[in-house]
Amino acid sequence: MMIYEPSNRLEVSTPKGDGVVWLCLDYGHETDTIYTIIINDTGELWQFTHRDIIVKPNITFRRYGKDTSMDKI
Repeated sequence: MMIYEPSNRLEVSTPKGDGVVWLCLDYGHETDTIYTIIINDTGELWQFTHRDIIVKPNITFRRYGKDTSMDKI
């Protein structure tokens, strides 16, 4: 098992609300990576797989979300 703490803030949307990735747990080849998320509104810690989270747009990293009109910048 590998535990990874992202060095950059990674904001995401989850079924429990918006939050920030705190830790990533990789259990190996045959298991989904588990993301520990701090939920902004409640401060709760929840764990989700990649299927449950969506990374929020961030133009600094050229991640525009559904608006692709800025791809040419």
